[in-house]
Amino acid sequence: MHQIFPSTFFNFEFLRLLGTAPYLGAETGECLATAARIKDGDPESWYHAWYEQAQKALALADEAKAVGDGPGAAWGYIRASNYFRASEFLLHCTPEDPRILSSAVVSADAFDKGWILLDGSVRKVDIPYEGGKTLPGRLYLPALHHQLSGKIPVVIQTGGFDSTQEELYYYGAAGALPRGYAVFSFDGPGQGLSLRKDKLYLRPDWEHVTSKVLDHVIGELAPAHNLDVDRLAMFGASLGGYLSLRAAADPRVKAVVSCDGPLDLFDITRSRMPPWFINGWLSGWLSDGFFNWVIDRLASVNFQLAWEFGHSKWVYGVKTPADVMRTMQKFSLKDGYLSKIKCPTLITGAADSFYFTPQQNAHPIFDSLSALGPAEKHLWIGKGGVEGGVVVCCKNSLDILTNITMAPFGKLYSFMPNGRAFKILAAAKLNGLEIEIAPYQHMVDNKTPEFLAKFPAGKVPAFEGADGLLLPESDAIAQYLAQSGPYSGQLLGHDGATSAKIRQWISFFDGEVYPHMLDLVVWRVGIAPFDQSTETKALARLEFALDVLEKHLDGRKWLVGDELTLADLTGASSLLWAFIHIIDASERKRFPNVVAWYLRTIETEEIKEVFGPPNLIDVKRVHE
Repeated sequence: MHQIFPSTFFNFEFLRLLGTAPYLGAETGECLATAARIKDGDPESWYHAWYEQAQKALALADEAKAVGDGPGAAWGYIRASNYFRASEFLLHCTPEDPRILSSAVVSADAFDKGWILLDGSVRKVDIPYEGGKTLPGRLYLPALHHQLSGKIPVVIQTGGFDSTQEELYYYGAAGALPRGYAVFSFDGPGQGLSLRKDKLYLRPDWEHVTSKVLDHVIGELAPAHNLDVDRLAMFGASLGGYLSLRAAADPRVKAVVSCDGPLDLFDITRSRMPPWFINGWLSGWLSDGFFNWVIDRLASVNFQLAWEFGHSKWVYGVKTPADVMRTMQKFSLKDGYLSKIKCPTLITGAADSFYFTPQQNAHPIFDSLSALGPAEKHLWIGKGGVEGGVVVCCKNSLDILTNITMAPFGKLYSFMPNGRAFKILAAAKLNGLEIEIAPYQHMVDNKTPEFLAKFPAGKVPAFEGADGLLLPESDAIAQYLAQSGPYSGQLLGHDGATSAKIRQWISFFDGEVYPHMLDLVVWRVGIAPFDQSTETKALARLEFALDVLEKHLDGRKWLVGDELTLADLTGASSLLWAFIHIIDASERKRFPNVVAWYLRTIETEEIKEVFGPPNLIDVKRVHE
């Protein structure tokens, strides 16, 4: 991967900031311009360059706000907040530097100005801690059009070794809110303003901290904001991955995601030191004085080492490098603690991680989850800078989190295979909704008094929601599931005109395709007798509809716009039996655009298991 800075440390921190660009935390041109003003290895040039860029972004935000440009102002404030955060980051060798606190305060202030203008709402919270002090937190709530039915699932996000809760937004709430989750973030001891203002230091028994956070979220915030405490997950990255696993032993945590966390912090640091040196100190042959002298001398010529020990002394509240190493020995999951975790767990790692390699951390952590079966624990290792990027990691984490925390959304009654049911199941799959397929015998179960009491027409597919909602028409069911999750905008349209076009094609398939397809199929599967007049008319009408589709799809990938919608799902579902029984090899040559679109739809990665492998007939059956 191309490096902006020669030193790995400066380059890593630059990419850390640049990686937030998809979530408004940075702008690529601004970052590259700022990098040009930074001297590699010089924390002062780093501070001045990012602080100046933060002030410019803040000025742009103020200008946008003054003319009523809410989104532009929000983007500027959120960006400025991240630049202010970055500016003080490399000053931590000298924690008493007043610029650290002042930059952190303006970072938080800018962020508060920005989130007010974001899609959704945020509540600032003070969590009672100890000694009369509180931990600052924020509760992010999804906008109404992103909320799922029922109570709102919630993710509690913990920071790590050097993050602030403002930075956590880009790795948590920014990806979770559009998917219908609420997110609660906080600065714990040793993090953000809790460290900078209140001098609270990082502690290895993080479950003590998160117990107080859980008390407040469950006891105070959940009742006030309709949060679902039965779908409460913990999320943390880097050292936050370790901290989230400490928290997950609490039975109130229903799922946990640990991204690239360490198994044992001391072992990682030890592996980066010469064996004679660290082992000599551990055995007592080398004194603390000698150990400290060597580290201090090396740090005087190696800025990365100086920052690592300087920041460590600060967050741990200790004075010397030897004290840092002793404190690190307390941050370990090797003592059997992982066996206490009983909730579904996702462990992730990055093949090109800067500190925590999968072999030393993710794999042994996963293997040590002894109380969990194969279906209850998941391991994902990103490969390279693309697969390990924040967008991909966020998507994979939240997708898996949806699968392991969501209760069934409802149950579907239908015989299978049923094309009308497939569009329903595909929409649910895209939105991460778990649908139970109820045991069903056609023309038997739908004639019972119990079924008819719920669905008087006795038709299937029929849907029974977990909240008691009853829907008997496939079009209505598909519409409901399409609008009940994070893909609602894509499936149903982001504006009125697009929604109308999607509805147009759904009506087309319901009126011009499905009835004629059914007339052609029923005698071929033995449901009805053959009728030549019906066969002739139905085949002509189906071919007419296919010709309309063929012309429309010329030069188009999807029926409406540039992405798959409910129109495509409805169309593919309506034609499923036609491709199995009617549209044989000779017909497929007449309609290549239709065939390509149909296969593209049913082989879409997220929904291909709903449709199964393509089943295309070679020669359709002709009545003798």
